Amino acid sequence: MPGAVISLLDADPDFAEGLDEATRERARPAARTRVQRLSPGAWDAAAAMEPEQHHRGFLIVDGLLAREVDVMGRRCCELLGHGDVMRPWQWDPEGSHVQAEVGWEVLEAARLAVLDHALVQRLAPFPQLGVELFARGIRRAHALAVALAISHHQRVDDRLRLTLWHLAERWGRVAPEGLVVPLPLGHERLAMLVGAHRPSVTTAMGDLVREGLVSRRDDGDWVLHGAPPDQLRHHRLAAALT
Repeated sequence: MPGAVISLLDADPDFAEGLDEATRERARPAARTRVQRLSPGAWDAAAAMEPEQHHRGFLIVDGLLAREVDVMGRRCCELLGHGDVMRPWQWDPEGSHVQAEVGWEVLEAARLAVLDHALVQRLAPFPQLGVELFARGIRRAHALAVALAISHHQRVDDRLRLTLWHLAERWGRVAPEGLVVPLPLGHERLAMLVGAHRPSVTTAMGDLVREGLVSRRDDGDWVLHGAPPDQLRHHRLAAALT
């Protein structure tokens, strides 16, 4: 939709936290920016860059994207959704001597708020908004660190169960049958998330299903049953299941 715009405060109400009503009303028009829409499928992120606009990145308003990184034939996957900040075309060749191929796939139709230099300038009188954008990057880095720690567990079934609970922390919703993880997670994508081969994931997931810890609905969503593993005993969703 050419010409579509949105304010960051409307795209994500968390940006308005800490602002009094008067400041919020002044910040809302200053935080307006263009919206880019993505349809499901492979995404050429490099083509989305607009050098003449001093493009800084995107804030994901809604939708779901997968970032796949391939190093010497082994792939990992990161899921990004509402509220994430990203610079999808940027790969720092000076930051690593390891050659990596990065690909993007839009799993669910998405809207991206464009973070360009003009927006950054307009936000200068509202430093809280800049701090919130910075915090989004920190939270994303923390989530990746947790995923990396999970991938170091020896057993594939432990990695799968911990990963699903980790994803449920953000995307899960409580249902009568358990905690539903409404994400398109086939065995291939799960294998990339947990650092395993697909056959191992299929075997391990079968064990989890037989143990009654996980099930899959007809729509493909995974359902977690029982309490979180001990490693996640402070999980904020645990109370909702008891």
